[in-house]
Parts: sequence; C-alpha cells; structure tokens
Amino acid sequence: MLRFLPLKLGRLYRCLKLLFVIGLFVILLMNTHNLFASFQKNELTDRRFINLNKCPACFGTSWCRKFMNGQISFETWGRLRFLDVFNVKNVFFAQYGEPREGTRRIVLKRLGSNQELTDIDQKICKRATGRTRCDLIQAMYKTEFARLNGDVRLLTPDVVEGWSDLVHCPSQRLLDRIVRRYAETKDSGSFLLKNLKDTERMQLLMTLAFNPEPLVLQSFPSDEGWPFAKYLGACGRMVAVNYVGEELWSFFNAPWEKRVDLAKQLMDIAEQLTNNDFDFALYLLDVSFDNFAVGPRDGKVIVVDAENVVVADKRLIKQNCFHLLFVSSFSHLCHLCTLNWLIYCTISLRTTMSGTRASLRSVTRRPVFPSLKTCCARGSQWTTTITPYVKIYFHDMLCGGAAPADFFTTPRHT
Repeated sequence: MLRFLPLKLGRLYRCLKLLFVIGLFVILLMNTHNLFASFQKNELTDRRFINLNKCPACFGTSWCRKFMNGQISFETWGRLRFLDVFNVKNVFFAQYGEPREGTRRIVLKRLGSNQELTDIDQKICKRATGRTRCDLIQAMYKTEFARLNGDVRLLTPDVVEGWSDLVHCPSQRLLDRIVRRYAETKDSGSFLLKNLKDTERMQLLMTLAFNPEPLVLQSFPSDEGWPFAKYLGACGRMVAVNYVGEELWSFFNAPWEKRVDLAKQLMDIAEQLTNNDFDFALYLLDVSFDNFAVGPRDGKVIVVDAENVVVADKRLIKQNCFHLLFVSSFSHLCHLCTLNWLIYCTISLRTTMSGTRASLRSVTRRPVFPSLKTCCARGSQWTTTITPYVKIYFHDMLCGGAAPADFFTTPRHT
C-alpha cells in the first residue's frame, strides 16, 4: 500500500498542475478583449482612473495637463489591470515624454492601498453626513480639512499636530516651510495662506493627514542636496516622482567595495538628516532596503519612501531646553530635556572570499550640558534596522548635536 502512495501523490500533483494551467488559460481567454484594450488605451488620461473627480479630496492638480495630454503612460506590465492585485502599494512605473527632452522613466504612486483610499473616503463621508457614502466634494467642506478656508492667515501647530509623522511635533517654522514650498499651487513662495485657494488648502491638509510623503519631498527637495527622490507633480490621487534606480536589496551580492560605499552613504544620510544647516532633524521611522534606491550613474543612495518621517525643529527644542534650564525646576529639566545624543552604527560587510570581513563603525556622543549628563535621563527610543549587512541604531534626543568620529578597519585575509 505504501509502495503506491508516491505514485498516487505524483498523479495528483500533475492533475492539479494541469487544472491550474487550464484555469489560467480560460481566464486569459475570457479577458482577451480587456487585455487588448489595456495595451491600446492610456488609462492615465481617464479622470476617474486617477481619481481627479474626487478633488479636493486628492493630492493636487499641478500635473493634470501632462496626464490629460497623454505625456505619461504606463510601462508594459503596468497596463495590465488584473496584475493590480499583486501591487498592494499602488506603485507604478511609467514613461514621461517631453517634446524636446524625449522620454524618461518616472514613478507613480497612489500613496496608499485601495483599501486605505476607500477608508479615507468613508471617514470623510461619515464625519460630514453620518453615512459611509456621499458626495465627496461637498463633504470635504464639512470636515476638518476645511478649517483653513476663508480668512485664515497661517497654518499653525494647533490645527494639524499629530495628524501624521511629519507633524508629530510641529513648529511654526516647519509649517511655514511646508506652505511656502507647496508645489500644488501656482502662487507658491509665501508662507501666508492667502495665496492658496480653498481647494488647494484642503488638498494640502488631505495630503498631510493621509500620506505626507509629497510634502516631505517638497519641503526638503533633492535640488538642495537632501537625500530624497525629486517630486514632480500630482493629478488627482496619483503622484509623480523621479525614478532613482534599483532598490538597495538588489546589491546584496555586489562586490565588496560597492557594499562598503553604500554602507558609508547610509551613515552619511543619517548624519545629514540629523545635523544640517537648516536645524531640522529628520528621523526615518521605516528603514528597510525597499525604501532606499541607488542611482545607476552616480551610485548615490536616495530615500525613495518618505511617508514615515518625523521632523524636529532643533531651534525650537534648544530654546525650550534653555527655557527649562533657567526658568523651570531642575527636576522638570531632567524629565523633559534629553541631554545626550548617541548614534551607534555598525555595518558588517561580508564578501564571498573566505575569512574576509570588514567593519565600519561610527560612535558619536556629545552632551549639550556635560555637567548635567549624569542627572538627566530619559527612556531610550530606538529605531533599529537589523539586516545581514546593516545594523543601525538611532538614539532619540530632543536637543543637542553630534560630532562623528569614524574609523574604518580594512579587511584582512586569514
């Protein structure tokens, strides 16, 4: 009996495989018309497909003319809608063409899954009408997204604090920067809201609440040296950003020297986001290989997913720390102000050569007030990334700075 069991299992496996192939063929046959239509039609010119009909419950309209003119089109596999079931993040690759510059690759994002977009629609309707379905455009004017409409002059922290990671602890200087650099209006450049239409104000708040990644890319642009992908524009609920290159995980088996360079760049990014001339500290809360990409020409590492970024205004923090130092009691200072900043980065890079190993370590520590170092203590909050090659720890600090002392140990053959 047991002798014939493998034969029966083998036959069952072949039958199941045959049924799967037949089922797949039937599905393709039934959707033949849709497949041909997908290749012939540019769906990015469809207002409903890009959710332009839902504005101002959208992310912007600055690139709508390019979408409607057919200058943007999906790449081959992106045209097949039945593959969207595997594209949970709603990230697409497309070609963008300019008459004089030719075509280039860009990335299109819906900034959330289909379920997340449906949920935000239902929440807007429920707050406005008490029902989960409604006229979304009219409902927007009855929600908190319309709080800035009218004669409101400034976007203030009390309006948006806690809406997303970007404004987890906002300062007025940060919010002025967001408004001044908002790219989804024709009259950008001023921190006053009078230059924004009511619909544009609602789009800004909608983006800030749902997924602030476009605002991070606009407020800290790559043109100024920030390690983020370049923001291009939006139409409806489709945002366009510049294509950077292959994701970091594709370099697992790269030559040892290449991995050393990439590891060093990751540490440079951590240092730049923490210490810069603008006195803003940016903390990445979602650090993974998928969220970094490497440029094919210059080999530069860039952050390609900036949804979960906390921005701290170091000027405001230092002012508050000094205020607590001279005004508040000593015990309050110890509870509210962290005086040490510790960044410990360990990057282990392995090669295929037996016995070859390199370690790159950076330990930075400089107390703001050395005399109070032993008094003030705060529960450490760590953002940790542990991978076969990279292990980075970021210690949370409210005020202070760091002076990196890097050393590099070259590999030795054993």
